[in-house]
Amino acid sequence: MLDWGVGEYEQTAVELEPVAELVVDMARLSPGEGVIDLACGTGNAALLAAERGARVIGIDGAGRLIEVARQRAREQRLEVDFLDGNLLHLPLREAAADVVISVFGVIFVSDPVAGLREVPRVAPGPPANRFPWYDPDALAPVARAAGLELRSTQASTLAIRGSSPEAYLARARLDPRAVATAPIIERAGVMDEVQEAMSAVLRDANEDPDAFLVHTPYVVHEFAVA
Repeated sequence: MLDWGVGEYEQTAVELEPVAELVVDMARLSPGEGVIDLACGTGNAALLAAERGARVIGIDGAGRLIEVARQRAREQRLEVDFLDGNLLHLPLREAAADVVISVFGVIFVSDPVAGLREVPRVAPGPPANRFPWYDPDALAPVARAAGLELRSTQASTLAIRGSSPEAYLARARLDPRAVATAPIIERAGVMDEVQEAMSAVLRDANEDPDAFLVHTPYVVHEFAVA
């Protein structure tokens, strides 16, 4: 078995940074989301994910590279739990995260089937609150299983108003979801960046140049006992 801790893998890791950026971009991570970076090496992708407010665990079988990754996290003042572990038997509980990423890492496991089998164990998929309630095609069979019939679905839009995009964002900080994720974002040191990104989204979507107005879509489902 190849020992990735010998030599100076750090030089290769620098060359691979653009791919780590692409992978993290494609993951479309949300602040507070749990992420596992398999075969994290010196931490390229794990650190990028942490910068974006994710709760990150990096795992690699090369102890020296794990120490390098931990040092990088300290230098960047990022919280990442870097673990020395076997990718075929991840040292994690079931459903430990929401997303699993790997940058030229898991491809080197000795048993591909066993390696991939660990992925759904530690990240079984979107939590229940991400069920597509808006989609009648997805909802109908679930309703039938519960003894209900989906009779109709009506789509509409809800007007959301404020004095300005910034004022609306300030009010939204009191939302329980914002309150829950704020400490994680603050620990990652990216609160200003997150707030500016959210402000930019609201400004782009604003329909009222003198205040703030957006129309958000929603649906109303009608059920009956089957």
